[in-house]
Order: sequence, then structure tokens, then C-alpha cells
Amino acid sequence: MILSTPRLQLRPMLQSDAPALFAILGDRAAMQHWHRPAVTSLSLVDGMVEEQIAAMAGGLCAYWTVWRGDDPIGSADFSLIEDGAAQLGFLFRHDQWGQGFAGEALAALVAHGFGAMGLERLSATIRTGNARAARLLEKLGFARDGENRRLTLDGGVTLEVVSYALLRPRPDPRQESSPQKGT
Repeated sequence: MILSTPRLQLRPMLQSDAPALFAILGDRAAMQHWHRPAVTSLSLVDGMVEEQIAAMAGGLCAYWTVWRGDDPIGSADFSLIEDGAAQLGFLFRHDQWGQGFAGEALAALVAHGFGAMGLERLSATIRTGNARAARLLEKLGFARDGENRRLTLDGGVTLEVVSYALLRPRPDPRQESSPQKGT
């Protein structure tokens, strides 16, 4: 499903997005807060996109490429989708930072997750010290979920991370049960 905001479109990831995503995944500045170093070849991104599309077909994940007009500026996703929960991920070209695009795209994604997808809980894990991502998640209503922890990746690389969580908003029962005037 394509998600639209006033300035952006989030389109389900396609294999043809790989070159545009390589421009992001190969950018050291954009990748400084991610869980892996910058990717060094388009063929690696082609393989990553192929795996992500297969995961989407299996219902395990949902990946979107974020477009501003005809310019792909980022990616956003839900991964580990199961039992009404999903992990939120996002990555934007560094030349697009500070313009509100990530917040705009993720607000649409969160609304879609709690709406059409029927999710009950979203979580996000960011590297400790990524103040921009922390502010963005908090602005979207996420709260810290526990203490900082170490995450060991394949190859033995250890990162310091912090987790955030957001529960599906519940309607206020006081508003639902109040009588309406004039009825």
C-alpha cells in the first residue's frame, strides 16, 4: 500500500529501488547511527532488497521507499511483525536531515501500523547517542523501554543501544459515553 503525506510518498519497496537505496546505504554520514557500516557495492544492496522483498511476501516485514516527488530520500519499515507487534526502522539520506521528512514519513507509518495493519505495539531500537532519532521517536509518542544495553551483531561487533516502545492509542471511554446534545 502506498502511503501519502503532504510532501512525501511511501511506496512499497521494489527491486528497482536498489540504486537509490545504495545512495543512502553507501553514505557514511547516513549510516553512522545504523547497525552496520556503509555498504560498498550496489550488488550488496541488490541482495538486501531481494531478501527484504521475500520477507515482505512472507508477511514478516513491510518495507517502504520514501519519495519526495521523484527523489528517493529514505526508507522506513516494520520488521519482526508478529503477535500484533512490530519493530520500526528508518534511514534517510543525510542531505535530507533536519527538514521534518523523517517525522512526516514515520507519523504516516505509525498511523498505518495501528490502523490498517491492526498492530498493538511498536518498538524501535537506536544507537545510544543518536539524539536526533531519540527526539523523533519521543515526538511520535514513543517512550524509552528499559535501560541502555549492548547488542552484539554478526561478526562480533558490539553496539550500545536503547529501545523505545509505543502502544496503540486507546479511545477515551469518557468521550465515547458522554451524551450528545440535541438527540
